[in-house]
Amino acid sequence: MTATIILLNGTSSSGKTTIAKQLQQQLPTPFMHVQVDTFAEMLPEGFLENGDPELRRATGPKLISGYHRALAALAEAGNDLIVDHVIPSPKWFAECVALFAPYRVLFVGVHCPLEELQRRELARGDRHIGLAEMQFTAVHQHGPYDVAVDTHADSPETCVAAILAAVAGGEETAVSRFHLLPA
Repeated sequence: MTATIILLNGTSSSGKTTIAKQLQQQLPTPFMHVQVDTFAEMLPEGFLENGDPELRRATGPKLISGYHRALAALAEAGNDLIVDHVIPSPKWFAECVALFAPYRVLFVGVHCPLEELQRRELARGDRHIGLAEMQFTAVHQHGPYDVAVDTHADSPETCVAAILAAVAGGEETAVSRFHLLPA
């Protein structure tokens, strides 16, 4: 059976991790939760905030491309995945579409108003202040989602229920439709 990838796309502090953890508890089979933050944390401490800007610009795309390829490798091995990602770039999105084409991908937009994202960033204390605002306008520009949730308007339980209903639906997904579009 083909692996399923639940691709959560949203800004920093939008609630992706909370949703992913609840999905893991409610899905009938085990899904791995793979976060882009885990890959960023593989870099030297402070590199993304304070490293040489030119070196950061060169390292970032390689890190993200490696993340995407690792996700595809996990799915190829038969693992179902919940991917916790921030996709601000059309190039990153196109890479995901190409690499994930063999799998069932449920593309989930995790939305939250900017004011709430800023409040969460401050309250958490472990985020780069301004990161969510920097990502806000670019992250949801990649076409329609299979499911869109709003973590400010709805409870995590309501968001998870909407995603679970889509997983159970089994119909063609947005990412599979993107893959079929001419380049």
